[in-house]
Amino acid sequence: MHFIKKNIIIPLVVFIIGMSAVAGIVCSINNEQNKQNRTMANLNAMTYAERMKTDIMKGIAVSDSLRQIIISEDGQLNKFYEIAEEMMADSVQSIQIAPDGVVTDIYPQEGNDAGKVDLLNDKDRGEICRYGRDNKVVTMQGPFQLKQGGYGIVVRNPVYIEENGHEDFWGFAIVIIRVPEIFADSMKALSDFGYNYILYKTAFPWGSEFEEVYGSEEELKNPVSYTFDIGDSKWKLDIMPYKTQSERRYLYAAGIGGVIIVLLLTGFTCALLVLDKHRKKFKKLAITDALTGIYNRHGYDERVTRYLKQNPDNHCV
Repeated sequence: MHFIKKNIIIPLVVFIIGMSAVAGIVCSINNEQNKQNRTMANLNAMTYAERMKTDIMKGIAVSDSLRQIIISEDGQLNKFYEIAEEMMADSVQSIQIAPDGVVTDIYPQEGNDAGKVDLLNDKDRGEICRYGRDNKVVTMQGPFQLKQGGYGIVVRNPVYIEENGHEDFWGFAIVIIRVPEIFADSMKALSDFGYNYILYKTAFPWGSEFEEVYGSEEELKNPVSYTFDIGDSKWKLDIMPYKTQSERRYLYAAGIGGVIIVLLLTGFTCALLVLDKHRKKFKKLAITDALTGIYNRHGYDERVTRYLKQNPDNHCV
């Protein structure tokens, strides 16, 4: 009975300790991988956020070029459609001008007539347009769904013309940029490097509430964030690395290899216990008489020798 308990308990203890060690090693490897991934994610978030900022600034640059032309023409833009056609790009949905805050000309014209509105007094656009006019800053609104399909962000660049030593508000130079087309290359690069992502911007320049501009379909848990400013708007890029196939394989290999080693150690422990039992059994048979159980000559000599070594001062027969 004692041997049975010993034969079960000791291997079980070895198995439990071994599996705990394997779990600890796998968790340690996983944590180290996550730490390295987050460090790399911080660098990539900063790099690609700045790339996206550069991409978006290209759209703002179109409105700034249009603003400069309006100023140079002293507010009389007679060849708007020819100029707008030259400024168009794949990521630009439309180019508009709004003298006194009222949109009068849009390129391309087809399908955009509904965009001719009084911006300063419009229910949805008025507050942010007045903010841009009064603070002389570029404002960005959106994303919103385009009638032609997809989504866009509107860039409104206030134009001021100097007259008699002071600047008068002329109106807005407006560009609608398509998202995510304008930063599609940056988003593709993030996906290729194994990241899920979401890009946000503040809904209003004076607020701190973010709205999603574009992102991958996966939900982000504990992402790495990087914020940046464009005009009076704050933008934020959240990214989160997902486990690559090679990382998963490495963890699986470490876990399976550890389990195999623990099972081998457990089996080796069981074998040692069985061998020890047999060793004791064979030793007993070697020093006792099989019939009576009394020590034989070999057993007797062994015990006498042991006794004399333990008691060198005693004399006995």
